[in-house]
Parts: sequence; structure tokens; C-alpha cells
Amino acid sequence: MSKALLSIRDTSKHFGTVRAVDEISLDIMENEFFALLGASGSGKTTLLRLLGGFEFPDSGSILLDGEDISRIPPNHRPINLMFQSYALFPHMSVAQNIAYGLEMEKLPRPEIDARVNEVLDIIQLSGLAQRKPDQLSGGQRQRVALARALVKRPRLLLLDEPLGALDKKLRSEMQLELKRIQDKFGITFIVVTHDQEEALVMADRIAILKDGQLLQCGSPHEIYEHPQTRYAAGFIGTMNFFPVHLSGKTLVMDDGGRISAAIPEGLTEGSEAVAAVRPERLHLAHKAYKNKLTGRISAIAYHGLDLQLHIEAAASPQPVMVRLTADEAEGQPLSIGDDVTVGWSAENTRVFRD
Repeated sequence: MSKALLSIRDTSKHFGTVRAVDEISLDIMENEFFALLGASGSGKTTLLRLLGGFEFPDSGSILLDGEDISRIPPNHRPINLMFQSYALFPHMSVAQNIAYGLEMEKLPRPEIDARVNEVLDIIQLSGLAQRKPDQLSGGQRQRVALARALVKRPRLLLLDEPLGALDKKLRSEMQLELKRIQDKFGITFIVVTHDQEEALVMADRIAILKDGQLLQCGSPHEIYEHPQTRYAAGFIGTMNFFPVHLSGKTLVMDDGGRISAAIPEGLTEGSEAVAAVRPERLHLAHKAYKNKLTGRISAIAYHGLDLQLHIEAAASPQPVMVRLTADEAEGQPLSIGDDVTVGWSAENTRVFRD
């Protein structure tokens, strides 16, 4: 990722009084796998349509390799869009579906055949070239749709919820498959998704959108470990939130317990805030940690690789989630109704003023 391929500058799009995209600025790098992540109504699909040319911005600019493409129609942009529905032609074979766009461009037959064979090899479907879409699995159809978009060699590929139609097991497999294919082609991918795990697994960087605005952009590790707002912290993964107030230089929970953590700038005496900690950062070996919380187990969920506890505690209005590894849970006689104390470090605590 050496330079910005796509630059979005102060771009806005309104529908009546709704600000679907609100002055967003982003740089997306060459050969990057970039994810637009947000809940329904966050603006991610509208932004994708602006990039594809299916909508024009009300203000701002969209630059591709330094050229403003904001007003260029979709068919004149070196950008392809892969739809969630795949939209394969049922009467055509795999090879014919992939070749269709090249035939519309009236490329020479030898070049079309060479490109189709190349992409079939990359998506590992060379042996199924003559099958029809209804003879393929969901994952295979997804790869054909992807190949049809890639065969035209776009500078940028937009993917709108590309794995939404797949079951959970196949989604997990295809997340890695998409990443492999993107790396093989060296094309910039921008994927729109509401699935946090999907974004964390596939993307080099993630942009979190809310109400048309960009909340945070960074690597999966940055987004997960260092959320900048309470919304981002709660949207990515699972997070426990504890109401606190500042007393002197100490954060105090509702049950009187004290939390050791970095205090946000501008938080004054008596101000209310919220402390946040991930479930996997809570440990039963609490004596090693300054931060502690005591409560009663209200539910236990076994997930194979880990054990999830729900703890009712005075410090939290919601059940506190604790995720123990199999090794940590082994030998611990845990039952519903047991009183337990968990501990965690100051370094793993985030504090938000909102």
C-alpha cells in the first residue's frame, strides 16, 4: 500500500432532510482491502453508490488517481460493483457468465478466452467452466460473480454485502477466500458490510460510519483495541460498560469500587463517564489485577474453545460478560448462582465521556 488510489474529500449526499453521507473524507490505498462498516442507515451503501457512480454527491469530490470522477457515469469509471445477489445469467455456463462483460466490450476472442481461463484458475473453478449456475453451490456462485467482476481488470472493485447470502460456515470459508483472491489480483477492494467479524477478518483497514459520518478509521487491531467512541467500542465485538464518576483522581463505580484507568482529558470532579472492558480481558485470577468486580453467575454458555459467563453485578446495569479460554476454565467448578470475583488491568480499560 504505497499511495492513495481513491481520495474522498468532504463528500456529502442528502435525500431531502436526511444527510445520508455527511462531509466524509477518506484515503483508500492502492491494493488495499478496505471495509465500510456500520448499522442500517449509517450511510455505507450510499457512499458505495457514490463511488460506483450510481449517485452523484451534493458537495465534495471523489478522486481516482488524482482525477475527479464525481460526475462520471458508472459505465465510464474503471470501477466494478459486485452485488449481493450475484445476478448470474441462469442460461449461461460459468465461462459464458464470466466472459459476458468482455464480449460487450468487443474484445478479440483469443483475449477473452485467455482472460476467462486465467480467472477460472485463480478462483479454482477451471473444472466447472461448462456448468450452469443452478449446478453450483452457493460458494461457487459467489466466486463466479467475483470472477465476472475481476475479469474486466478494474482499478477498484466494490462489494456490497458479498457474503450475505451464505450460511455461517461458508461465510467463514469465503472470508479467507476473498482475501486470497484480492491478494492474488492486486486490486483494491472496498467491501460494505454490517458484519463486524467479517470486517475484522478480511480488511486491512476499517471505517466505522454512523448517521452518515465517519467515526473512526484504522486497522482491525486499532479499531478493536483502541475504539475512540463509546459507539465504536460497542459496535465492534462485545464490550462491558460500567458507569463511573470522577472523585478526586479516581474513577468510582456505582457499587463504590474503584477503577484504575487513563482518565479522559477534560473530565472534571463529579463528572459521569463510562468505563469499558472486553469480556476476554476479565479473569478469575483476580488477585493479579488492580481492577476487580464481584457478582453472581446468572448464565453459562459453552462455546467449545471458550466458556462465556454472565455475571449480575451491582456495578453494571447489564449482565457482565466474561469469556474464559478452555485452559482458564478447566478445573474451575463454576455453576449458576456462584459468587465470583473477576479482575482486569488498567491497560485494557477504556473510558468514554459519552
